[in-house]
Amino acid sequence: MKTIIIGNGIIGLTTALRLALKAKTGDKIVIVGKKTRPYSATNAAAAMLNSFCEIEADTFKNEIDSIRFGMSYQATKMWPGFVLEHLEVAMGHNCLLAECRTCMGPKGACYELGTYLINNCSADSLDDANYNAVLKALKDFYEPYEEIDPVDIPNYMPQARHRASKAVYIHNEGWLNPKLTLLSIEASLLGFSCVSFVDEEVETINESGRSIASVTLKNKSIIEGDKFLLATGASASKIIDNSNLSISIPKIFNGVGVSIQIKSPEYPHSKAIRTPNRGLACGLYTVPFYSSPDVPLNELIIGSSSFVTPFTIEGARVGSVQSLLQGAMEQINTNFYKAEISCINLGYRPVSADTYPVFGKTSINNLFICTGTKRDGFHLSPLLSDLMCKLILGDEIDPQYNVFAPERSLIKTYTREEAIEASVKHLMSASYQHGFVPSHDKLHEKIKQMHRDELETLHDKVGAFEWGISPELLELYRYGHISS
Repeated sequence: MKTIIIGNGIIGLTTALRLALKAKTGDKIVIVGKKTRPYSATNAAAAMLNSFCEIEADTFKNEIDSIRFGMSYQATKMWPGFVLEHLEVAMGHNCLLAECRTCMGPKGACYELGTYLINNCSADSLDDANYNAVLKALKDFYEPYEEIDPVDIPNYMPQARHRASKAVYIHNEGWLNPKLTLLSIEASLLGFSCVSFVDEEVETINESGRSIASVTLKNKSIIEGDKFLLATGASASKIIDNSNLSISIPKIFNGVGVSIQIKSPEYPHSKAIRTPNRGLACGLYTVPFYSSPDVPLNELIIGSSSFVTPFTIEGARVGSVQSLLQGAMEQINTNFYKAEISCINLGYRPVSADTYPVFGKTSINNLFICTGTKRDGFHLSPLLSDLMCKLILGDEIDPQYNVFAPERSLIKTYTREEAIEASVKHLMSASYQHGFVPSHDKLHEKIKQMHRDELETLHDKVGAFEWGISPELLELYRYGHISS
């Protein structure tokens, strides 16, 4: 069997690794994607292995969101074993990266468990609601945690007016270096004789008689195969549209994210520090960044911004960079003003038209798709690669995941009233994050009402009477990029 994996990001590589470990004599696995990985989501990832920290007040409002959380929780528990697994493969093939030579998986320098979640007053009450939801879920799932005094967090030195009043230390959520992990998995694959790489992008997927016969590359080369996995993240819809395939999936948009890597030798971090999710994004965080055993652990990633758009953005927006740097100096450590900027990262998260993952087998006999993972693609990769490997090999997976099948109607979990109320909360939270200070004449309530009126009009315009628009997708509906 010859399997063509379209995309060399984290989902493509981890699926290839699982297939290679189960390959039979004569099997071939071809991974197609530019080495530079333009617009890859991992480019901006900090790789926080957070499930509970991402919980919001309405995370468990319905069965579908509960399934999505379950995936995240399961993936968090899979990461320690998965790190060891791919390192053992690399060592067995004598392909271990120099940067990984001292690593012992979960006990190595590029992998650390433990996250500090802080609750400060830099935004608004949405932070409080989400923080309390995290604590409740930790208790409900019997997950180990400690409520601590924020002053005890190592190298946590915020401005006085941005200091946290509460904090919790979550033992089993941590971090690793996403870029190094990606390269390490790629190195592991080089040791398999059945695996080959093609340094080019796919232009079209060629369908013939309800099966895929081949792919055409941008250099006009053609690669034939038996089974095909489309895992190109944010560009998946573009490839499907270019190919005129006989299937339709929820449109995938560019969730443009920016993160900033800084060098702070006087105030290094060994644990992730973050806020709860905030309006329209995942809040503010700082995460250690390990590069090699020869370099001190004195760099970290500040993240991250979020901007969902149908268009490509070539560089980080000034406003995003300014907001992240200011937030880190005010809310994490005032001494970051002395830090050096190592690089500014730009990544493209694949955001579906209903914000839910898009993965599974399609009605085209030999085509499989995995995208729409938003900012969870790296985190979910141990689980998603296992699921995709099983499907490609003809095995069954848990039927609960059928809800995220590629050929589906848009998932609509909000009522109109719930969506409008949620959007008002997110929009106000986003305003406070970016410096909004209301006057004393009930301006806060006036702006909330202005948002409600505008959202009522938008829902009327798109015909959303029995359902509601997700807060993250407001701009896409506003400008007609999603039709109901």
